[in-house]
Amino acid sequence: SKLYNEVRACREKDHDPEAQFEMPYVVRLHNFHQLAPPKACFSFRHPNPDPLKDNNRYQTLEFQVDVNTVLHGFAGYFETTLYGDITLSIRPETHSPGMFSWFPIFFPIKQPMSVQAGEKIEVAFWRCSNSKKVWYEWAVVSPMCSVIHNTTGRSYTIGL
Repeated sequence: SKLYNEVRACREKDHDPEAQFEMPYVVRLHNFHQLAPPKACFSFRHPNPDPLKDNNRYQTLEFQVDVNTVLHGFAGYFETTLYGDITLSIRPETHSPGMFSWFPIFFPIKQPMSVQAGEKIEVAFWRCSNSKKVWYEWAVVSPMCSVIHNTTGRSYTIGL
């Protein structure tokens, strides 16, 4: 795919040769093949009603594929309820009219995977944090296993 090839071309001399595959990319997705409808992954409440619960998260998602295809990564969308029935969304099914300043996030995988019609793709996502930063880790679990991308935030973090 064009996006995958653009990620591959982002290699930087002073970083690990595959670091560009361990970073999520905020992109305007167009001319892409969505293999399955989006699913909710993480949810948060602000302020956090339980001071003993941190904002680290783990979730596995399963997607049914209906065509023979190649998997290059995963798209992530954002949806929030600000107050009452006031929402903001970039999820295709509930996209807020006139919302042009936020875009989906793309989580690439290092090695594209051939997927057959009828197979299920299972992916694991982690949202990890410490006192100074937040990062995401992800791995394909099925139909084949990938490496865990961005382990310990080695290639990408968000400062707090």
